[in-house]
Amino acid sequence: MVSKYSANITTAAAAIASFLAGMDVLIVNVALPTIAKDLGGNMAVQQWVVDGYALLFAALLLLAGSLADQFGAKRIFLIGAASFGAASLFCTFAWSMAALVVGRCILGVASALLLPASMSLINEASPNPRYRAWALALWGAGGASASAVGPLLGGLLTPIHWSLVFAINVPFCLMILAVAPRIAPSPQRATKFDWIGQALALIGLSTLVAGIIEVGDAGLFAPSTLILLAVGVITIVVFGFSQTKVASPMMPLGLFRVRGMQVALQIGFIMIFNWYGMAFICTMYLQQELHMDPFAAGLVFVPASFVTILGNLTGGRIVTARGSKFSITLGLGIMIAGFLFEFFSPKPVAVWVVATGMSIVGFGAAITTPAAAGVVLKSVDDVQAGIASAMFNTFRQVGGAIGVAVFGVAATFLPSLDLALRVVFLASALLLVYVLGFELLRWKDTAITATTLDSVA
Repeated sequence: MVSKYSANITTAAAAIASFLAGMDVLIVNVALPTIAKDLGGNMAVQQWVVDGYALLFAALLLLAGSLADQFGAKRIFLIGAASFGAASLFCTFAWSMAALVVGRCILGVASALLLPASMSLINEASPNPRYRAWALALWGAGGASASAVGPLLGGLLTPIHWSLVFAINVPFCLMILAVAPRIAPSPQRATKFDWIGQALALIGLSTLVAGIIEVGDAGLFAPSTLILLAVGVITIVVFGFSQTKVASPMMPLGLFRVRGMQVALQIGFIMIFNWYGMAFICTMYLQQELHMDPFAAGLVFVPASFVTILGNLTGGRIVTARGSKFSITLGLGIMIAGFLFEFFSPKPVAVWVVATGMSIVGFGAAITTPAAAGVVLKSVDDVQAGIASAMFNTFRQVGGAIGVAVFGVAATFLPSLDLALRVVFLASALLLVYVLGFELLRWKDTAITATTLDSVA
């Protein structure tokens, strides 16, 4: 039996891990223009600083969850924390953009180890359903607060030196390692894992994203671009075929036939595709076209972050009262309105328009996400709940990596970042209109009641 003190320590450590994984995307966005001035690098290289992290994080989530089951969540969690701290130090002293991208890739691996293991630790330390619900809420608040603190810290630290946006991670990692003796040992379970599928997924996603980025750097018909895109597409097709042949597939294709999963996976992918892409281009626009300093640019993101936290609190109540379909429809509608508000604003896009539009979009996303996550759990049986949740989170992170790549390429071909930003707004709105139409026309509500939410917690 885990003591209450040990459970509290475990929850705090898990919340710090959630905070770190979320913060390390947005804190870097604000620093990118300054890093590029110091170390060099065009738009493509800057995209890899973001996508090196997001891509490895996304591609290894399923593997990391399996490792946490097989070797114990605590062991994998602490390896992840130590790796995150070491990779942060490597990035702090990076001597070139190539070295920085390598460090960011290692950070992505460490995040993948941290996040699933942190959720497992909370479940192991919190047998009481009410305490577990509180612990998971604190864990979620860690990730949500990162979206507010990340840009602000990035804006504060970058003027001193850009390396501090990576060095700031180290004290948090040391805090986790310091309380390690207080975290109860985790059970180990014999698990099977699809190693071939994992290798194919990693190669396919990496080469596909590299090919998209290469479009902006070398051109659509450059040999390097065509080779990367071809390898990516072919490998992903082979991955899909392999999932029909193995006994324990990492991504069971049968789940794609479930209407609730179809809706949730599309929502997860497109929402983060839009959000990461928008945050990347907005950062470039604010600093390169409006010539704002990093601190001022970071402040623009803060209102949206706090509104998102408010939306998270509101979203759970709406799901409980009105069901998942109502919540998803409302949230997607609000997001579409936010993107269209930004798209139709007068030229050039004003700072207050960016901040307000992002706040509207963030509020809608915060209402939509818990409903979509609830649909994932309600659409499958208990045996498949873990793999379905991992698929949902993987689709979200893959969407973010591809969003940065696609919108970054669009920015290289357009004459101004103002126009690029408007393209992002319009494309994001249209993608969400598609998802909304799919949800309304092809999916019946899987109601998420208060009882269901309690059982999930």
